[in-house]
Amino acid sequence: MFSVPAVAGDSVFVGSCSGVFYALNKTTGQLQWSYDITKDGKQISFHGNPLIVGDLILIGTDRSCEPDGVGHVYAFDRRTGAVKWKYKSTSVPTDILQVGSNIYFGSFQDRWSAAKLQTGELVWTFSTGVANPACHFARSPITDENHVYITGIDGVIYSLDAASGRLVWKRKLTAAPSTSLAIRDKSLFVGTSDNRIYRLNSQTGESEAERAVEAQPIGRPTLTGDSLFFFLENKAERAGFIVALTPDLAKVRWTQRSTPDWASERPHVARGLVIAGNCRGELAAFQVSDGAPKWKVNLKGCIRSVGESGDTLFAGVQEGTVYALTY
Repeated sequence: MFSVPAVAGDSVFVGSCSGVFYALNKTTGQLQWSYDITKDGKQISFHGNPLIVGDLILIGTDRSCEPDGVGHVYAFDRRTGAVKWKYKSTSVPTDILQVGSNIYFGSFQDRWSAAKLQTGELVWTFSTGVANPACHFARSPITDENHVYITGIDGVIYSLDAASGRLVWKRKLTAAPSTSLAIRDKSLFVGTSDNRIYRLNSQTGESEAERAVEAQPIGRPTLTGDSLFFFLENKAERAGFIVALTPDLAKVRWTQRSTPDWASERPHVARGLVIAGNCRGELAAFQVSDGAPKWKVNLKGCIRSVGESGDTLFAGVQEGTVYALTY
């Protein structure tokens, strides 16, 4: 299970890699409704995070890069599971984003789309035109309400006008991006494969700051009020790190090392803790302020996603189990 469990009302929503989307009671885990996406074509996976808007929950699906695979964006009634609309694509492994009356998503084919939130009608598309023979994942887009920012499979960062899809600027760094983008105010943050982290001006794409780190940044960065958190990975040593930096990149606040490397997609920050999981089933929490270890629990499986609601923490593992923990 790769997408983060999403909570709304008394439900927690999860997509399994066996091709079923579930709504479960968030307190008991009892099934409320489910939808089997395999009946709509050759698709089984949910890799991006869902979007909840009012009574709708939207999620993308895919079948990796298989030539006869399909993907959809589904808009479900979150209370009943009724399909309000579905948009067919070759694949949708990214998050679904919203700006006003539109939603945004990307594909393995480096094709980026905007559609109407209420109907799924296509508004615009943008493509880098680059092939993807290695089947690299499309990283989820981000937005500042006026622009949609994407990291192309070609290694270029693009700023698109959210309303029209028009290219505003593009920027190629000295090495390929190795993380998703994050945004705060007018700054974009991204890690690159040469063990660097950049802060870019979101209006122009120009570099405002950069910092070398001790291993390759991976996954998705997380921003809090005064800190920026990245996962780092040293493949040769099978070691992972959580690094906390100031948003101006001037200072590393703290670093925590783990063996094996972290497998959850992003450092999850909640209630003053940074929470991460690995493929040995270890879910660990560290103090946001100084990285001090707070607790560790052992689950069964490779922990890929972490979400929370109130005092309940939800962890999804690659093998298909969802855990609810009180913390």
